[in-house]
Amino acid sequence: MKKFLLIFFLTFAAAFTPIAGKYIVAYISPLSLAFLRFGVVTILLLIVFKLKKGNFGIEKKDYLLFFILGALVIPINQVCFLTGVKLSLASHSGIMYACTPLIVYLISIKLKDEEFNPKKLLTISLTIVGIIIIFYENLLLPPGEGKNYLTGDILLFCAVVSWAVYLALSQGMVLKYGALKTQTISFSIGSILYLPIFLFDVKNLSFQHIDTGVVLAYIHLTFFVAFGGYFLYNYSVNVIKTSTLTTLTNTSPIVTIIFSWLLLKENLSYFFIIGAIITMTGVYFTQRIKTNEAIG
Repeated sequence: MKKFLLIFFLTFAAAFTPIAGKYIVAYISPLSLAFLRFGVVTILLLIVFKLKKGNFGIEKKDYLLFFILGALVIPINQVCFLTGVKLSLASHSGIMYACTPLIVYLISIKLKDEEFNPKKLLTISLTIVGIIIIFYENLLLPPGEGKNYLTGDILLFCAVVSWAVYLALSQGMVLKYGALKTQTISFSIGSILYLPIFLFDVKNLSFQHIDTGVVLAYIHLTFFVAFGGYFLYNYSVNVIKTSTLTTLTNTSPIVTIIFSWLLLKENLSYFFIIGAIITMTGVYFTQRIKTNEAIG
């Protein structure tokens, strides 16, 4: 039951992230928004860490790795994600983030955290093919006012790669220091590294057109995703292997496309039905593959 609840929460948190991001960047500068999100989250993590009487002591050999984790999770990932979704579409973000399981799996094999399994790689790839089919028509959309789909999609892909590398590299630190400590140190470093970017962009920050939708989007991105979702994801790797978890939550793009259509009026076509069948088939067979872990 614990695993099911974790997967359920993470799936829906991930599904609404591109939608909330697409909506809010129309009113708040993406570069400033990233600091407003993670600055608040870092403070919350520091408070929780203090209440739990945590200490910041880490081995000297891990200094560089934590610096890399901080750079990946905030400056690199957030600049690419929020700028990318502003230039592109929420549905495009769903396509790119569907690549996460494959990238994490390949990195985990390289780090020797997982063994190569041709069947598992095939089913993860099948899932990705299904997502690509769902959004095939949107990929062919021409540039419009305030949009540049090619540039946006490239940035979104870079966001996915940075997120996947962060997940793979942080797994060892989570097991060694715990999820809270790893998250708090990584986010603190990331926020400090991001401060110059925020100071450079603060002139573009305006709250003039804030409405209820912007507030709700900010709450989702900051408290449900950046604080709750990221923390639970790091916690969950103690229970479920990273590549398996990302595969099981890979159904989130299906939820994304439904609500992108309902809330953002993005295109929904018969490609969705075909892609959904292929995606769910890939997820189903991934779950059926026998591994050394127990999934329940």
